Amino acid sequence: MDDVPVSRKGTRRGEPETTKGYICLIIKLTILVGIWIVFTCVLLTYDTNQLNESLVTVMPNQTTFKSLKLEQDTVKIFLRGAINKYLTKHLIKASNFSAVAVRLEWWDFHLNRSYLRTHRWNVYLTRDIRKYRQVKKIFHFSLSGKYEIRALENSMGHTGAHDWGFAKTVISFESMSDYPVGLHMTVDTRPMTAKYVNLYAAFLVIGFYVVIVWELADRTLCTLLVASAGLALLAVLGNKPTFATISSWIGWESMMLLLGNMIMMSLMAETGFFDYLAVVAYRISKGNPWFLIALLGVVVGLTSAFLDNATVVLFFSPPVIRLCEAMSLRTTLVLIILALYANVGGSVTPVGGAPNAIIATNKEVAKMSFIRFSIQMLPAAVVCMITIFALVYLFLGNRIFILDDNQLELTEKRREEMRPSFDIQLRIAELRRRQSARSFVRPVPNYFETLAHLEANHKIRKKMLLVQSLLALFFAVSCFILQSVPWAIPGASLGWISILAAFLLLILADKKDLTETLARLEWHTMLYLASLFVLTEVVYSLGFIHWLGKQAVTAIIQVDEQHQNMVGMLLVLWLSAIMSAFIDNAAVAAIMVKLCIDLAYHEKVAVTLLPLIWASTFGTCYGASGSLLGSMANEFVAVIGSQYGYQITFKSFFVVGFPIMLTTVVICSIFLIMANSIFAWH
Repeated sequence: MDDVPVSRKGTRRGEPETTKGYICLIIKLTILVGIWIVFTCVLLTYDTNQLNESLVTVMPNQTTFKSLKLEQDTVKIFLRGAINKYLTKHLIKASNFSAVAVRLEWWDFHLNRSYLRTHRWNVYLTRDIRKYRQVKKIFHFSLSGKYEIRALENSMGHTGAHDWGFAKTVISFESMSDYPVGLHMTVDTRPMTAKYVNLYAAFLVIGFYVVIVWELADRTLCTLLVASAGLALLAVLGNKPTFATISSWIGWESMMLLLGNMIMMSLMAETGFFDYLAVVAYRISKGNPWFLIALLGVVVGLTSAFLDNATVVLFFSPPVIRLCEAMSLRTTLVLIILALYANVGGSVTPVGGAPNAIIATNKEVAKMSFIRFSIQMLPAAVVCMITIFALVYLFLGNRIFILDDNQLELTEKRREEMRPSFDIQLRIAELRRRQSARSFVRPVPNYFETLAHLEANHKIRKKMLLVQSLLALFFAVSCFILQSVPWAIPGASLGWISILAAFLLLILADKKDLTETLARLEWHTMLYLASLFVLTEVVYSLGFIHWLGKQAVTAIIQVDEQHQNMVGMLLVLWLSAIMSAFIDNAAVAAIMVKLCIDLAYHEKVAVTLLPLIWASTFGTCYGASGSLLGSMANEFVAVIGSQYGYQITFKSFFVVGFPIMLTTVVICSIFLIMANSIFAWH
């Protein structure tokens, strides 16, 4: 299949043909170049914000001091170590737990007397040294008394001007533990305190949506530009991150998972495996259209559960297009249905798509095993797949058989190219002889001719490579299952399993040159996700996600505490679903997982993390069916369709997908309510 440069809506990119087109091109280039000039100048002129890092050791029931040079009235302190993050962030006074009390204080030169101090920040500890967690807090400290601090009046009453002149600011660590405590401390003496910082973040997110929806450039380039603009904004606010910090923002576990998946898919595509599955579906259905669509949906859904759903539709679409042409089915509608099933199938496991990979590999939810994830997602997926078929059958009906002029012309042209050879005629005769009279499904009139053509053109091309691919896939799935048993393979993770399975397949395939295999990988998708991670961290650093969390908290606290978990879960579900309908669900997943963590650790609401995580997973996966822009799978079917001459527009996808999206999200809402209230899965 020849590569054709196409846009995300399926139209070939080229030079504008009208004066209006040239004017729009000039305006677009002016905007993009202007953005580039601004963030380039900022990134080249502003230096990185160097943070002070040190190790703090606090002996039992003693106090340790660290000197600090104030640059402004606020200081941000990060602490890493064996910390109980939940207790620390909920501001719970837990006397049964060991803790370290942290303050900012103003002491005399010899550390004999304390003049001013902030309120105490209790950092609770855990004895499990494997739980290496980070907590942070912003302290407001001003000698003018602008912020709420505690003045020790008895000490200050005997203090002269000379003593004040030599006083210094320190960070005190008061041990409330019976064992030594070691913490890694990072101090930011210039944290962001701009009044409109949340507004800046909102403009950044809106700008990202605008350039994506209006297609000012390729989606990957747009994300890179907006992420760079976000880094420039951080630099202007005095918090330009180092390159090492930016690299740490990227979810390498998710990247490894997707890369390993793509390598296996690329090699499996060489075998003709996906073409053969489409032929098998046609053979089982005997050419009956709706039976075939149901089978294709099941095949795509199952395959998408264990392999990246976007790549699955990329390789499944060409044989499906051939089936539609042979059976005179409306190709655009069948491709849209294919994408809907891929979105649902990809929701079942952590490896089914980019959103699941982003959520499941997050450090806060890393304990979510492959088996547990799949068991909790599978029931809703099965119900939704059945519902999708019922809705499509009821509301599309005969529309699936109505071909437009473009498809009629293309179908006629390709039928002329499919004149049966002597071998195909022999195969047709053989198929007729072998047809059982007691067949459960009656074949359609041209079934034998179509099947013979499909078998001749869509064979398994490399049987040994297929066996090797299935062996590597079996290894990956086995490890995914074993990973759910804590003592079986304790060093395993989704990313490592996927990449090791890909290595195994590359070794077995024994290719002398990997250039062709690597060229088929979706590198632009990997780059898009990497830039998406950076953009999400920028937005998080600007406080926008925390602001969203506050709005969610405002809504949640309106109900009784016993119902807050349910309300929070449904709020996250519908918010992520609506957002995923109009922007790529991978971007929404990256934002929503942080929002869920923020809500779970908020002291004003009684919500737990896992129900919110399930809700965001359902919302991002099922919400993606709402429009063409919802997921990579949607966009890939549009691209492949365009290469074969079938245009899937935003409107045509929206008309079919959005009502189905609303229905499936309602089903997910009911399922989550039952799972949470009746089965108490959280």
